[in-house]
Amino acid sequence: MTHRTPTVVFVYGTLLGGMILSEALAGATFLGHGRAGGVLYDLGPFPGLGPGTGAVYGELHAVDRARLARLDRIEGFDPRDLAGSLYLRRPVDVRPLDGGPKIEAHSYFYRDRSRLTRPIPCGDYRRYRLEQADGPQWYIAYGSNMSSARLRERLVRGAVRAVETGYLEGYALRFNKRAHDGGVYANLAYRGAGHRCPFAAYLLSPDDIRLLDAYEGEPGHYVRLGLPFPKADGRIGLGHVYVAAPERVIPDRTPDPDYLGHLLTGYAEHGFDPGALPGATLP
Repeated sequence: MTHRTPTVVFVYGTLLGGMILSEALAGATFLGHGRAGGVLYDLGPFPGLGPGTGAVYGELHAVDRARLARLDRIEGFDPRDLAGSLYLRRPVDVRPLDGGPKIEAHSYFYRDRSRLTRPIPCGDYRRYRLEQADGPQWYIAYGSNMSSARLRERLVRGAVRAVETGYLEGYALRFNKRAHDGGVYANLAYRGAGHRCPFAAYLLSPDDIRLLDAYEGEPGHYVRLGLPFPKADGRIGLGHVYVAAPERVIPDRTPDPDYLGHLLTGYAEHGFDPGALPGATLP
């Protein structure tokens, strides 16, 4: 029996988790989040990837031959008719956001460059869709801002419209984001089955979310991305989350006690077991 090596694909638009075509990747192996070189463009109902020196954020999935053929059909790619294809599937180097080595993946580049006129500056389609919506938006906290007292100190009016809590399945809390003083801060990394990361999602104004960018050093220290999260009513929400830029990821270390104290406060506030917090020292 012949076993074929799965193909790793980098998706950045409507195939992302929480987007309208995400079911096309059901059954594929999710490998985590990554960053590729290029420029992301708004093409109306969907985005397109074009060449350039920017950064594009997306997901890595390992797919079998049948699923790859399905993705080709969805993207209008025909290897026998490149001139007639909507997208062209090409190799692309992707930097995993967990700081690991580059991965060669396949991604879909929009063929007609004349239509690539509206760049998406943040390079993240889910974040871009969130920012286009009117009204308050969800912010997913997994680090020190899980403490509502700490979060309110950083907001314009301290206004939190609502809060949802739960677990991000497959994700783990890490203390591997390099700080200015040589210490470490919290980071979110995908680790697969058996891992789950507590979170508190706060409903904030767009102005307050932009204000958090300054505190998080976005994008040089943390990158703000869109991420789906489970809501208490069983639906999937979409919120903003800060993940360490790959260049800032270092080996895990024990955080400063004061910083860890904010997480302990947040865990206790929202009913999570503080003893499950990595590096926690309890009395």
